[in-house]
Amino acid sequence: MYPPEAEREVLREWRLRAKTLEPDLSVRTIDVLPITSDVVGQFGAEALVAGMADPMPGSDPTAELGEMWTKATAFRVRQEATRPGGGRPLVVLERLAALYPASSPRAVMQVLWDSAQAALEGPVVLLIPGVFLDARVYLFVGKVKEFMYRGDIL
Repeated sequence: MYPPEAEREVLREWRLRAKTLEPDLSVRTIDVLPITSDVVGQFGAEALVAGMADPMPGSDPTAELGEMWTKATAFRVRQEATRPGGGRPLVVLERLAALYPASSPRAVMQVLWDSAQAALEGPVVLLIPGVFLDARVYLFVGKVKEFMYRGDIL
């Protein structure tokens, strides 16, 4: 967890420290922003905005977009976790603010936990921009209150 406004400094420091984990761990970094951008590109930003502005009856375009982002992110985590390489895989998710406002780190953790926890060969680290409110409660990007029900806070 880190203050959203300090992202650049936090990522720079994390990357320096992550290098010290090798060769025991093989650090595999995933930038979430290109994943969310790719999903938007598949449907077209204009079409997504129009769908959100005037949703079909019974639909929730924001939730549907969030689900697509979450599933695409979890898919990439599984890919990186199973990619051959030296050392035990350590998958790191950066720039998670790209999930806002349609999804969140908690949603990604839930999908990973539900679908493939046994298949992951190593830990997954989520570098979350947010502010702690309590021991396991935080504000994602300083706006969305979430409960961290799985994992350890480092």
